[in-house]
Amino acid sequence: MRNKQTDPRVVFLFVLLLSSGAALTRQALPMIPLLCSAALAAVLAKAPFGQLLRRLRGLWATILAVAALQALLSGDLARGLLAGACVLERLLILLLAGALLAGYPGHVLVQAMLQLRAPYQLAYMVSLGLRFFPQFSESFRDSLAALQLRGVEPRRLKPRARLKLYTYLLLPTIVSGVNGARKLAMAMELRGFGAYPRRSAYAPLHMRRGDWLAFAGVLLWAAGMAVLVIFVGINYPIG
Repeated sequence: MRNKQTDPRVVFLFVLLLSSGAALTRQALPMIPLLCSAALAAVLAKAPFGQLLRRLRGLWATILAVAALQALLSGDLARGLLAGACVLERLLILLLAGALLAGYPGHVLVQAMLQLRAPYQLAYMVSLGLRFFPQFSESFRDSLAALQLRGVEPRRLKPRARLKLYTYLLLPTIVSGVNGARKLAMAMELRGFGAYPRRSAYAPLHMRRGDWLAFAGVLLWAAGMAVLVIFVGINYPIG
């Protein structure tokens, strides 16, 4: 049965243009159209954004802290608040872009990168990275649960002691992940990975008429967003 989802290459193009626009835009007000476009695309694609938010709920305090720090270091209060809002909007756009890609299986994303003429070593590196982060998070949670079973409750500790505790837990997790990556790299080399310049594909992707229309729509959207962001930036230069 054919997959009714949009071809992932179209999504890659949209994510590339969206994240590039978020990185190049330095003002909070012109970034609002980009944020609205990312949210609308996530809703239309039925992206698992809620699931992604639940997985990253521990990072929201850090994200808000970064935005608040940006606001405090700007000097002027009004400009500081706008700078903090700009940081928060940029992070939300990146999360929404990640949610759009998270709706596709890993092997489909790898195949899309291969057909976009990306080196297959890079494509498989991305695939392994997508598998590494959940394993890294699970290992850290297991270490934290083991510590709590021994009677240590991190929430009751002072901030400095809590930071020191997390550092002690993080270092063994990183070392374990690096050792696992080294063993995996050795196993791949023993099986001849990288011996040939190209690799064959079992299920290549094919662009349909709707995908080509979506591709053209993304290009038109990018042109419209560029004009809108430049217009807003010129007429409302605050931020």
